[in-house]
Amino acid sequence: MLASDAHLFPARPAYRFRPITAPSQPYDDPTIGENPPYGALINYYLKAPPSGNVTVTILDQKARSFGRSPARRPQPQPHQLDLRYEPTSEVRLRTSPMYAPHVRVGPDGWRPAPGAGTLTVLAPPGKYTVKLSAGGRELTESLTVLKDPHSGGTEADIAAQMQLLFALRGDVESAAQAVNRMELVRGQIEALGRVVEDGAIQKAGEELNQKIIDLEMNLVDLRQTGTGQDGIRFGAKLISKLNYLANGLAGADFKPTDQQLEVQKGLEQQLRSHLAALDGLMSRDVGALNDLLRKRNIPNIVTGAR
Repeated sequence: MLASDAHLFPARPAYRFRPITAPSQPYDDPTIGENPPYGALINYYLKAPPSGNVTVTILDQKARSFGRSPARRPQPQPHQLDLRYEPTSEVRLRTSPMYAPHVRVGPDGWRPAPGAGTLTVLAPPGKYTVKLSAGGRELTESLTVLKDPHSGGTEADIAAQMQLLFALRGDVESAAQAVNRMELVRGQIEALGRVVEDGAIQKAGEELNQKIIDLEMNLVDLRQTGTGQDGIRFGAKLISKLNYLANGLAGADFKPTDQQLEVQKGLEQQLRSHLAALDGLMSRDVGALNDLLRKRNIPNIVTGAR
């Protein structure tokens, strides 16, 4: 092992523990024990610092990755991976909240969307592949993820749950990308209104911006500022509902209820309707505004990839 450029050690089985009681903070007692870190412990050795990036990734049987972890030091490395798939895309708002222009976007040109968090999925029990990528080389080992022995659900229950969770994950991802696409256009329209004095362009931009707002409000609440009691005053929008359903479903190792399956189908139908409306809006209304801008020799609005 010491003579090789890189070595990936076999991984111990990792338990997929589920919480039974709410987390609590113990008193400062020196006799209190410490649990081992949660997740899969991956160890590897590099003989010398590599020239490029080093990553440890876990792949499932469908080659979906999760638990990516970077490192650079050459000595044996322990890496604790939390057994969760990559989170969905973050919703990035490029405009101020409605009725709150004092809330500005950050230095990178965006702000987080209150109530529209990301969704991660805990990997189910099964066989996985650990891949170490270092200095142009790839080494692999197997990893077994075990069901929590104290959980009341069966592996068949978990498999049914995972099927719905991945469907919800896909819905949340599609909704987040749709909002980001609309916000990209709205940010450009607002900037256009500040620098162009042409009345026809300003009017067309304002009308298009309002159409996008009306559609976007189905997915996120553009009135929320992230402060005070916004979450209480305003009802949940589609992304919040999808996340709420997924979090409730993932709270234990049981198959989805009939009600959860029914709600997911209803929310997915709503999402498809909004996505279809967005495609029409981008091709028809944004296209019309861009035609007007081209006649004035003004750069077009960029809509971004779907």
